[in-house]
Amino acid sequence: MNSEHVLRGETFFDFIKKLTEASVLVGAFLFLIGWSYQYGYYRAFGLSSDDPGLSFNTVLVHSIPVIQGTCFWVTGLLVMSLLVALGSFQRTERLFRQSAIVLPLIVLAGLTVSRYAIGIGRNNAYRDAYLTTSTLPYVTLEVATEPITAGCSFDESDYRLLMRSNGQVFVVLPIDTEQNKTAPNLRVCSFPESRVQAMRIQVGLRDR
Repeated sequence: MNSEHVLRGETFFDFIKKLTEASVLVGAFLFLIGWSYQYGYYRAFGLSSDDPGLSFNTVLVHSIPVIQGTCFWVTGLLVMSLLVALGSFQRTERLFRQSAIVLPLIVLAGLTVSRYAIGIGRNNAYRDAYLTTSTLPYVTLEVATEPITAGCSFDESDYRLLMRSNGQVFVVLPIDTEQNKTAPNLRVCSFPESRVQAMRIQVGLRDR
């Protein structure tokens, strides 16, 4: 009877151990996706991946636009089905148990997913860079006295809010294709939050 309880305890702890290992792997995988997405997105606006200074949780949130894509799930299911099919053979099953085979497969999968997430982020940035397709909200900043800036003014009413981070407000002036038909330049401005007294954010709502 005691041996039965010990066996059940070991089985339970083995399950918890495997669940913990799987959650760590999934968390690292989502972090890689989120970081790659933000790298592609903000780099398209001329910002490096370090400029936003985003937290760990924020990086994880950035993985949502990637994992919500149909292509991501279809490809993932096909790869998992292929691995399960290969694992049903004794020869390939022995290969999958070897770290010399598993680790390169994990690295290859990480590089592939990272490249895909960077592409999604870059495409979404190009979408938000144009006036007719941007999903970023309008923002109007109010200050007591306007500082001298080069090409950026608080009086601009067409700014779109890119993000708020590290005591800075990043805004972008989307490109109007009617006014800039050839070689348009995108304007991205950063203002210190200490100078901002009020911020009005305007978001369009869908019809009911």
